[in-house]
Amino acid sequence: MQENSTKKILILRLGAIGDVVHSTIIAQAIKMTYPQHEVHFISASNICPLLENNAYLDKVIPFDMENKDNILYLIKKGLELRKEKYDFIINLTNSARNFLMIYIAAPHSLIKRNAKRVHAADAFYNTACDALGQLKKPEIIDLGVDKAIQDNLKKEIADTKRPIIIISPGGDNDLQRQGRIWVDEYWKQLGNKLVEKYNATIFVIGSKTEAQNHAQYCEIKNSHIYSGKLSLKETAALISLCDLFISGDSGPLHLADAVGTKTIALMGSTHPRSSSAYSKNGRFIEPTIGCKYCGQRKCKLLGEGEKFTPCMASIKPAKVLEVVDSILSK
Repeated sequence: MQENSTKKILILRLGAIGDVVHSTIIAQAIKMTYPQHEVHFISASNICPLLENNAYLDKVIPFDMENKDNILYLIKKGLELRKEKYDFIINLTNSARNFLMIYIAAPHSLIKRNAKRVHAADAFYNTACDALGQLKKPEIIDLGVDKAIQDNLKKEIADTKRPIIIISPGGDNDLQRQGRIWVDEYWKQLGNKLVEKYNATIFVIGSKTEAQNHAQYCEIKNSHIYSGKLSLKETAALISLCDLFISGDSGPLHLADAVGTKTIALMGSTHPRSSSAYSKNGRFIEPTIGCKYCGQRKCKLLGEGEKFTPCMASIKPAKVLEVVDSILSK
């Protein structure tokens, strides 16, 4: 490929939030190396707002997930993409719907996700290199935030006691992939210890479906429950203004890392080698038992109706507080 030529490239990743955030490293690496290239991204309509302030994307294309199995919609979307005349489509998910759209879009070349087992962001970076040759490698993922929203939130929390620590307990969204959520009582113990020791303010974030369960975290002194109250853009902006973010392996964890906030990941069934925060701002805590990093969606050790896996339950609040101490004392 001639370095001075201009290419039009589409990144195809419809979800989930963490994977979409990680896959933006492709656009970042391409633009850092070849700023003249035009890079588009197609993703689920509800996730697209996160990409609208990304400086490395020239166009964000929404995909209606409610029509994901509608053949006529897929054909229409494929024809829409065909008009762009892409040199490369980088397809990051092996699904029939993706391949149908790609077939109709008729790019010059199709690039599939690099299969080497490394951190997810590194796998996406390697995929970009498969398409375009060796590229400059970003040290961080720079997602970008909506500055207007960020400024409004900055005013709103101006008088809030620091440090501001966000916890993202998860819940309903994680039940299909067990081994990612921490014990409710542990969150409460940790939150109250942080308020007691650091005079911290605790923000709790989560989705609308998690809001009812998250109401219990009002038991944490000096806590504010934002679960179900913020858009994705607002969530990203709020996280960018805080001092520390703590959660299991989740989309919000990777979002926090990509807006420059220090993170602590509580790892259970997923391996930190592939799923922890990408930047050097991220720390992770492992289970203290041998049964960990199984990668399974269902835990074989959980009984009917049980929610918290042994691997996650083995991580105690005292250990998390110890890691928080090492970060906030700097």
